[in-house]
Amino acid sequence: MTDSHADELGTLFKEDFALPVTDAFIAGVHRGVRRRRTMRAVAGGGAVLATAGVAALVFTLVGPGGSAPLPAATGPIAAASSTPPSTVDPISELLDGYRVTFVPAGLEAGSPANGSATYPVSKDTLHNDGSAPATEHPTAAVADRMYVLPNGANWLNISVLRPERTTAGADREQVTEWLAGWALKGTKVTETYQLPAGRAQLAAAKGSEVTAHHVVITAPDGAVIIVGGNGNVPVADLKAVAAGLLPR
Repeated sequence: MTDSHADELGTLFKEDFALPVTDAFIAGVHRGVRRRRTMRAVAGGGAVLATAGVAALVFTLVGPGGSAPLPAATGPIAAASSTPPSTVDPISELLDGYRVTFVPAGLEAGSPANGSATYPVSKDTLHNDGSAPATEHPTAAVADRMYVLPNGANWLNISVLRPERTTAGADREQVTEWLAGWALKGTKVTETYQLPAGRAQLAAAKGSEVTAHHVVITAPDGAVIIVGGNGNVPVADLKAVAAGLLPR
């Protein structure tokens, strides 16, 4: 992504919300755009492009560190929690070994709904932008799932980051720690609690007038899960989705 294109994305994001946001929050949006491009490339059999997060890749995300935040949908949107909750995932298959047992009502599978890729990892960094050679670093496999509103606007994203290749200087436990650090980078953890999938942390990325959230789960097997999405997703919905992630 060129610097000029990144600046345009930042401007568009501010206009969509009609609110000033921090540079860190805008950076998270850039990562989210890159993640969605990667999902499309993987689904189409193309080469892996620079993508994540957070948060909100994340995420994200969501926070600026990982599970990418997704761009705001145009026009007013009703909060997902304003309608009766759904317990049926519109995408039936497992997401890297996890069952998604709760999805806010009214959401549909994105296009593509699922994506996967492998990236190099270093301290608190998932190199999903081509900035590091894969041969010189440990790696992590990333599985993404996206849900959209009926009008096609991005709304919710779940990512599973799983340590893959290790090196003499970074074992599986270390890679997990780095992935969690990347997902939480630039955010403030406001709550820590236990879920069926593992230890959860609610992360907040605060702008001047808007705060986006995402949930980061560190699983016992070393996977790091990020639940995030559009900045309008209610925190209660993010936490409900995270609580509904069940290991196979």
